[in-house]
Amino acid sequence: MRVDVYSRHDAYVGTIGARQLLSFIWTDCLNGEDTVDITTTYPLKEGYRLVWQDLNGEPHEHVCQDPKGASAAGLPIYSDTALNSICELFGDYIEDKRPYGYSFQRALEVCLEPTRWEVGTVDQPGTVSGGLTFYHTDCRSALNSILECGGELQTSITVGADGVTHRRVSILKHRGEANGHRRFSYGKDINSITRTEHWGAITACYGYGKGVETDSGGYGRKLTFGEINNGKDYVEDAEALKLYGRPDGKGGLKHVFGKYENSSCEDAHQLKDETQDYLNQHKTPGVTYEADVVDLVAMGRPWEGVGVGDDTQMVDSSFEPTLRCQGRVTKLVSDLLAKTQSVTLGNVTESIADILQQQQQQISNLQNQSGSWDAVAGTTPAFLQQLIDSLNEQFNMNGMSYMHVSYQNGFIFSSVPLDEDGRPTATGGTAMQLCSLGFRIAAGTKADGSYDWRTFGTGNGFVADWITTGTLMANLIKAGRMVVGDPNDPVFMVDFDSKDVVISATASVGNSSAGDIVVSADVQYGLSDSSTVQPTTWSTTALWAQGKHLWTRVKMELADGTIEYTTPRRIANESGIGAAEVIEQYYLSTSSTTQTGGYWSNTQPAWVSGRYYWTRSRIKWSNGTYTYTDPVLARGLTSGNQSTDNLDNSLTQREVFNRLTNNGQTQGVYLSNSKLYINASYIATGTISDATGKNYWNLSSGYLRTTSGYIGGLTIENSYVGNSVFRLTNSGIHFYYSNYELGKIGTNSYTGDSSKRGLVFDLENEGSYMTWAVAESASASTYTMKLSYINQAFGGFSTDTIALGCDLDGRNYTAHNFYIDPDSGGASGGITNTLSGMLPKSINSDGTVAHWTTNVRLQFKRGLLVGMYS
Repeated sequence: MRVDVYSRHDAYVGTIGARQLLSFIWTDCLNGEDTVDITTTYPLKEGYRLVWQDLNGEPHEHVCQDPKGASAAGLPIYSDTALNSICELFGDYIEDKRPYGYSFQRALEVCLEPTRWEVGTVDQPGTVSGGLTFYHTDCRSALNSILECGGELQTSITVGADGVTHRRVSILKHRGEANGHRRFSYGKDINSITRTEHWGAITACYGYGKGVETDSGGYGRKLTFGEINNGKDYVEDAEALKLYGRPDGKGGLKHVFGKYENSSCEDAHQLKDETQDYLNQHKTPGVTYEADVVDLVAMGRPWEGVGVGDDTQMVDSSFEPTLRCQGRVTKLVSDLLAKTQSVTLGNVTESIADILQQQQQQISNLQNQSGSWDAVAGTTPAFLQQLIDSLNEQFNMNGMSYMHVSYQNGFIFSSVPLDEDGRPTATGGTAMQLCSLGFRIAAGTKADGSYDWRTFGTGNGFVADWITTGTLMANLIKAGRMVVGDPNDPVFMVDFDSKDVVISATASVGNSSAGDIVVSADVQYGLSDSSTVQPTTWSTTALWAQGKHLWTRVKMELADGTIEYTTPRRIANESGIGAAEVIEQYYLSTSSTTQTGGYWSNTQPAWVSGRYYWTRSRIKWSNGTYTYTDPVLARGLTSGNQSTDNLDNSLTQREVFNRLTNNGQTQGVYLSNSKLYINASYIATGTISDATGKNYWNLSSGYLRTTSGYIGGLTIENSYVGNSVFRLTNSGIHFYYSNYELGKIGTNSYTGDSSKRGLVFDLENEGSYMTWAVAESASASTYTMKLSYINQAFGGFSTDTIALGCDLDGRNYTAHNFYIDPDSGGASGGITNTLSGMLPKSINSDGTVAHWTTNVRLQFKRGLLVGMYS
């Protein structure tokens, strides 16, 4: 596996190879969470972009957030949780867009308009909510707002030669494969399986919206939908009642109620629809199955792949009875190095991304009610009294409590019955716990049925997500940040840690606005032909001209970003005489009390140690005359140059070395005989490479690559290693003599059948022979040829022959298809003559010769029979 690394500006930085990658775990969830947990020896930095491919060949891009470095076995180890690059949308901003009622395609186009991301596939039908707006928000939050209206998020990228070329966002009706084929089975690819039930089913649900504003400016009971729902402030499901209702003690069933609340909803019909949707999601028990499985794609079985959103099945025969479940993959955790996966089926497992998204939604709802806060902040103490009276009324009506007492929990007072461990036996209750640590208060229960404690009081102070009070003493605020108004555009903000104070340009300061404060000013000049008419062109440079009138004004930039100017005024007298040019002059003097030993110059003369700079201004008037200002000793200019000289004189080679090495204490470098050396014993990590990139040594991984060099008499080049006699290349060992290539030892296949492969000794056409030779004595200066192939005739050898320099011992094996030339073959001393004789012509049955052929002639050459005739 490889991971290409790019900078935050998309410039290629390097590649993390398999040897540098210690851990790589990819988590992909249906709710949009997409992270990579990486551990590597490669130095990671915040903002680095990691581009990689999964086992299905799909490219991905993740951005490093907060890399941490540690040391293990003397090597630096870096780790980080990188986010899908869609996170960069948090840095793209939308001031005010209102895509309410748009199609999902068009709403996504509006959301991505400020970004570099493109719209991908959008097949989600219908339109977004009629109340959807993008107001003072980032593009990632705007995308979440679209997804709350429907659809599922999927991102994709396209990678080219120079990195990522396209980034796309898709909103799908169903991410992954519907009616998927994938089935996980115990014994095939399931290592373990876990079943978790997150909540029990509800059969009916109350719905509450925004508090209804009263005539006095306060807020009364919350919005309900009973008026449009036959007087019922709840919705119900008859089928769910049959399956999950509780006995009512009269032979029937009664509802199990839940509660849905949207504090920003002001429409009863919308509230009813949202409450019905909530009931539909919770009318069956929330169950997930999580299984650790073998990644069969990594084992070479791509048809066994699974992705987030796929419809899948799980069968585990180790349960009794056999566990069989079917659902969508909502979370997939893949260890790309260990080749394992963790698959979650279901849709209720809450991740940190879900929690953060819920918190962001709650914050958005609170921001949408900022007008109500302003109203409360501006009301009289009568409002607080109204609120206190309302709370007292609720306490008087609903003050009945159940109590649990134990050494572990202290006192718990609850509006619903508690079990023996102090847990509520019904949802939706309120409670207060009092123990030795302090107290805490819950206004409701969480999805798992336990109390949702949100308000705390201890000896160190109070913590609550909502505080209603009269006067709050500011001297009690010691740390953190206090914001008044919209956090993105606060009226007033104080950071008690950094001591920064921000005041809005519209805030009042005394009798004026803070925006009226001048933050910068420039003096401007202009020329006019008249002493009464202002110039039309202004600049920051004062240029006089004969017969012209010079005017001046001040350009001011205010805190609110506006520009204002002072009233222009004229410089010089009625005839227009004024300064036409002002030039700064310099004098390098040998004295600090007078100008001597030098001359005045319009440019600063080169510094001479021990001397003094003087300055003056030469003014040329518009009538052609010159005047000079009094000379001034330029102490700063003089001392700066003299200090530099003094420092240069003090910085000997030893002094420079001591400064660089903490007086010689830093290991790794040392100074000897005025020469600086590097102690290689301390070079334990990093890379060493030459300027041309031909030689590279990674000290962390131990990998050494060289394409140009010289080792032990051998030359190393990009394509070979060798010398003038031989060269080792990717095709074999090549041999040379007097700069001629004679042949090579290598491998190849038979031309007629490529499946027949072998080791070959190839002789080039320029080579005269190929031989096996031997030094026949210890003092022999030459080698005697014993078995040779002759390519070119020489020294009595014939072309294209095998020559022997020793006896041939067949070791009782047969020689096939040989022809012996009688002119040069035969036995040494064998006869060369024609002999006469007779041969049997026919044989009797008793073995005696019946007839003879007479006068038979046998012809021999060098002992070999070469012919016979009669």
